[in-house]
Order: sequence, then structure tokens, then C-alpha cells
Amino acid sequence: MNKFQRRSLAALLLAFTLSSCGGGDDVSSPDRPPLAAQVGTVAVSLTDGTTDETTTATDFRFDEVNASIAAIFLIGADGPVSILSNPVVINLRGLGNVSDMIAIEDVPAGRYEKVRMILTNLELIEYDENGDVAVVLNPPLPIDGRIDLFPAEPIQVLADGLLHFELDFDVEKSITIGTTSGEVTARPVIFIRTDRFTRLRKLARVHGVITRLDEDHPRFVLCPRWIITDQSSTDATRNFGHCIVVRAADNTGIFDSQGDPTRFAELSLGQELTAIGFPAPFTDVIAGDDVDVHRRIALDAVTLEIGRRGAFAHLRGITLTRVDPDTGRFGFLLAPNQGFTPGSTVRVQLQVGTRIFALNGAELDASEIRPEYRGLVDGVIRLSAGSPALVKSALVILKRTTDFIDRLRGIILEIDLERGSLLISSEIGDRCLITDSETRILLITRDAEENTQSIERVELADLQAGMGVHAYGKFLTGGCLATGTLIAFTVDSAGE
Repeated sequence: MNKFQRRSLAALLLAFTLSSCGGGDDVSSPDRPPLAAQVGTVAVSLTDGTTDETTTATDFRFDEVNASIAAIFLIGADGPVSILSNPVVINLRGLGNVSDMIAIEDVPAGRYEKVRMILTNLELIEYDENGDVAVVLNPPLPIDGRIDLFPAEPIQVLADGLLHFELDFDVEKSITIGTTSGEVTARPVIFIRTDRFTRLRKLARVHGVITRLDEDHPRFVLCPRWIITDQSSTDATRNFGHCIVVRAADNTGIFDSQGDPTRFAELSLGQELTAIGFPAPFTDVIAGDDVDVHRRIALDAVTLEIGRRGAFAHLRGITLTRVDPDTGRFGFLLAPNQGFTPGSTVRVQLQVGTRIFALNGAELDASEIRPEYRGLVDGVIRLSAGSPALVKSALVILKRTTDFIDRLRGIILEIDLERGSLLISSEIGDRCLITDSETRILLITRDAEENTQSIERVELADLQAGMGVHAYGKFLTGGCLATGTLIAFTVDSAGE
């Protein structure tokens, strides 16, 4: 039985949503009863292009890509289980180089074959040079936005265990702009990664309210109330699931709402803030908790940004200079349509507590900042007359490569499994694609029986001549493309 035949075995039964508690304004109430022996906890994070091979499609012109996600389910032999039941609208371009934690839920322990996302809309927005909306498009979604994601192996939720999903919604690979017609089509490309908070080193953001403080350790309980990139939501009573424990360390950068460094002692109950750090399991007890409170997840914080959602700007751009050793500042060219005129530059001020990371989670020193690194700067903007604005930074995340990747689109003509190569008919003629053990290959198909688009990580041997492909990598001297990511799709899944 092959992997495609296995998918038809998971028959859909009636969906049900797990009951949950918490999420109100009473900061003293426990957020969860104890877990039953047959229940585990699942956390879901969303990001955009998490690897060092992020796309650079030069014809990608949209400044916002707002994804409306109605629900996310785990699906096993007993049917679907909800892990996100509150609809969200997330600007995928606003995720930057971190992931946003969007849900934490308790689910029945057991084996699940896939994750289903219900995507109801993709809104593409392009601004003009004055920052005004110039174009708004809503390309049709395949199969009404029902998307099934198949991990490399079936998902095992352990009794009293903890599991983390990172959904990488690669927006630039998901939107295709015709080279001649200019027609815009959408075929969502989403990578799924699962772990038990042991392997992923991707920084995650959580925004919420402090409900308990344990100054002796130091740590606090943060109850999420908002998803940072869901700017349409003002509901402070959303049911997010579990509250989490945020652990600070001596080198955690803590900044007040003005962007200035402060101390852990300045935190207080009911305070709103954004915590950025690395997710981890939590098995300890928080001082003041009732015995029936079940904390499951911790965030080892690298940065704490005090203030309401939006108090700290998340600025995308490209580094222009090294760090001046006398001032601790470097130049930063802002990406378009972030509230500044085109071509605007800012001065980024490194402060006591400012942390600097590479995209893969490795921490960097200020001396490692070089010109032409793409990145994200979190901070508070201070305007000044006659000189570039100053950003009092709390966090800097950089992609330490200046090279754009190349892209080919076409139809598979031949596959050579022994050499790991393909010959495709592309828009620039017949070209060869070279793959290796590191190449990520996704196959997008339509499941007529369940009326869904399926996305599955596959091997080269699972592809066939006649399939369409979008390939991303670097051209070699001989004209072949050394492929890092290969998106394949059947004719009936083309959506073009």
C-alpha cells in the first residue's frame, strides 16, 4: 500500500471541538483543569518561509497577503479534532522571521494521519509609492480552501504529552504571477514540521497578559489574548487554550513601552506584553497556582516587549552598514509600504539587552552585522527633524545571505532517479533540475473523494512525467538548476 492509498483510509466522521476554559478577563482564575490520562497538548505556530532558502521571486509585488483561516483540525481514524476553532485573519507578510503561536489545545491521545486547514480567503494588497492601496485581489482558492497537510510520518499525540506543529505558509511560493499574462493564481504551499519542543530552534512570539508573577526564579504566566498578525481582531476574550510560562534569564532583553531597557522587577500583574523566545516543555509548579492548574508549555524568552500589540514596530528591510562601534548604530533600508516614503532608511540603535539572531536561531554578535543582510528589526521609532528616524531596537533577526535564489516553472519530461535529476520543459526552454538528499519535494494533488487539496512531502520517485513543477535553487555553470525546493502538482491540481 503506497502513501497515496493510505490517505483514503481516513474516513471523515462528525467533527467535534474540545471544550476549553480560560480566556476571560479574570487574571486570577486557573486556565486549565488537569489533563486526563488519554489526552495530550498540541501547540500550533504559523510562519512564512522559515528556511535560509526563502524565496525572492522578483515579480512578487504584494505588500500584504491576508490569509483568512477558519479552522485547523487533526484528522485520524476517529475523525477530525479541532486545534483552532476561532477564525483568524493573518497577514503572512507580517510574520517576518519569527513564528506566531496561534493555538494551544488539549486533544485525545492517539495517531493522526494529517492536518486539515480551512482557508476561506487570500487577500493580496499592493500599495502605490504614496502608501495608498493600489490593488486588492482575491484569487480563487483550490477546492474552496480545504487543505490537507501530510507530515513525513503519522502524528502521534502521547497521553499527557506535548507536541508542536509549525506550519510554514510560504507565501511567495503560493502566489503565481503569469510571466506573459500577469494573471495571479493561488496554490497554497505549506510545509508542516512537528516536534516535541526539542528540535525546532525557530523564535516564536506570543502576545498576552501577565496573570501570575514568580519573581524568585524569575518567570511569569502569560495568557495569550491576541495573535500579533491578526490585526483585525480586538477581542480580548478569545479562547486561545492554555496559558504559558515565560522564563526570563540574565540576558533576556526587557524593554518598556517606549523601547527603553528595563528590569524584570518592573513587570506587574495584568500587564500586556509580547514575549519572544524558544518554546520548551514545562513540568514545574508556579508559585500561587492552585494544585489543579496544569501548565504545559514554557517560552524561554530572549526578548520581552512591554505594551499593547503594535507598541513595537516590526520593520523589514536590508542592512546598509556595519555597526558603528562608537554609537552602536547601523543603517537599515526599509522594505516598501511600512508607513515610510519609498527608499527610506532608519538608524537602528542597539541597546543593553538587544538580542541579534540569524534566521536559523543562532545568536550573533553585533560585529557580525554586515551590509546587504535582509532582516527584521523590532523596536520603537523615534522621529527627528533633518535626519533618518532612530529605531530603539529590542530584537534583530538577520538572513545571513545576500543571494537571491533562482526559479524555474515547467512540465516534467524525464526523471533520472539514479542521478537524482529531472528534465523539464520551462519558459526558457528545456532545462535540467538537480536534486540531492537536502532537496525538499512537495506534491500537491486534489483529493476528489474528500474534496480537498493535499500537500505531502514526497521523494523524487513519487513524481511522474507530465506533472507541473515550480523549482527554486541556484543555476550551475552548465545551466542546470541545483534545486533546494521542488513543488510538483498534477494537471488537475494546477489551478491555473
